[in-house]
Amino acid sequence: MPPMIELDTTVADLYQEHGIKGPFITSAYCSFALMDLHPEFPRETTFPEDEEPVPYSTDEKERSRLRKMILGLKGVRRVFVVGNMDAVILLGPGAEKKNVEQVFNQLIPQQRPRPKYIELDEGGVQQQLAELTQGKKLIYWRSQGWMRDHNCMVPLDISYELNSKLYLVTSGIRTPASEVVNLTHDVLTDGMLATRKLPFVVKLFLAACGFGTHLVTTEDRRKIMLAAMAEYKKRGGSQVLVSEYVNAKRCDLSAHFVVGAPDNKRNRNNPTIVGIATQSLTPDGQWTGSSIDYGAQDELRNLLTEIICDTTKRLPESFVGWCGVDILIDEQDKQWVVDLNARYTGSMAICLLSGHFYRRLGMRFAECGPFKYEGDADDIYEILARDTGTGKVIVDAVVSIDDGLSMADLIWGGHSMEELAQTAGLIRTQLVLWACRLAPSVEGALKL
Repeated sequence: MPPMIELDTTVADLYQEHGIKGPFITSAYCSFALMDLHPEFPRETTFPEDEEPVPYSTDEKERSRLRKMILGLKGVRRVFVVGNMDAVILLGPGAEKKNVEQVFNQLIPQQRPRPKYIELDEGGVQQQLAELTQGKKLIYWRSQGWMRDHNCMVPLDISYELNSKLYLVTSGIRTPASEVVNLTHDVLTDGMLATRKLPFVVKLFLAACGFGTHLVTTEDRRKIMLAAMAEYKKRGGSQVLVSEYVNAKRCDLSAHFVVGAPDNKRNRNNPTIVGIATQSLTPDGQWTGSSIDYGAQDELRNLLTEIICDTTKRLPESFVGWCGVDILIDEQDKQWVVDLNARYTGSMAICLLSGHFYRRLGMRFAECGPFKYEGDADDIYEILARDTGTGKVIVDAVVSIDDGLSMADLIWGGHSMEELAQTAGLIRTQLVLWACRLAPSVEGALKL
């Protein structure tokens, strides 16, 4: 049996220490304005967001895969470290109870979330949600219309405002010089977006994980951005945020902290910095994962405390809980906030695993990210049995996204950044070798 995983602390424990009163129930699912997650969990019309490309594509296969990823992967991964609180778990296509429990059971018993299952295919979802949240405070990923009738830890309208890129500008947060641009025909043809001197950045107001952010550094990227903005305008988009492009010597820092209750010493004037990670980004700025150096946390906290506190002071008093900011440092050592995530963040888990990786296993570094593989969802435990058996690799979500194709979110440790990269490569090799056992040819396996 793999060793039990013990977190440094949990979200539930942090909230109690910071004067945020429960009892809590959490739902970490996102929803889309252009795509139903399920007939019983329809598209979002009250708090619509600017989405990743799949929901408005015509590729139904990709849309189906995304639904399964949201149901079986992201909604589980985001609550892996919440600890002793109820967690809404939706069961449906690709999302199976056995996969959820296998993930949660890696944790020591007192740190496991308490899953509250809802079978989507059985109907009555809204009634079940109302019953589950009775007498509890709801913690959520992003604002959704169904939550209007529930007691939310952070007011829905406040959360929706904070998680808009526009808040970076209107709040006075230290962010690169920006302006709101109306998407008129002229702007897209011979106006500002078409003629502005390179480089610059274009952001949709309400988009996450780097989707909707365009780093316009070349004329080819300008063409891609203009095409995307034309499509966005067709979908009803009318404004975007255009920001100065800052030449940075560090552009990948992601700070994660907890804002306590107003009467707590760790309120918005003095938040607790839980961890500072390094983001993994594609060349066009999309988030693919994060890594962390546990041995550098004190140094990074000292480096970023001032800008973090300057940011949290600009949050409304009604906001409490987990929060993150993405920070870049320019060539003159000036620090800038380029994104505010006033919610659970993708790097929560690695911020709370220093005891496991660093103190217990002697691994100073850890990383998290997604992997696809052929086979059943729970095959990942057999494929990676050696490393999960030592605790070097942790599985924090698995799901079957298509016939014979699955996906897992993993966390792995290493003694150096080079070892993290080597381990990721070895994991991919093991997944391909597993696929070779299932596929009629190596060529078929390599199509992954």
